[in-house]
Amino acid sequence: MAGASVKVAVRVRPFNSRETSRDAKCVIQMQGNSTCISNPKQPKTEGKSFTFDYSYWSHTTVRFSLSLSLGEPDYPQFLCSS
Repeated sequence: MAGASVKVAVRVRPFNSRETSRDAKCVIQMQGNSTCISNPKQPKTEGKSFTFDYSYWSHTTVRFSLSLSLGEPDYPQFLCSS
């Protein structure tokens, strides 16, 4: 495994039916490879920011683009949706 490296990707999934019916608010924002998580109970505080190799917003991402960016994984079950 010499020269091996780990790439980390994060994907925001769409709301499920329960979240939609409860009028859930999205607490995630993405810009490039940065992901910011805010606390809805403390809206005036700054969110926590994280940087990943890849960040995917659920409304514009399909598995095809994940595969192009990450390559086909050794364990395809880890690319499950929802």
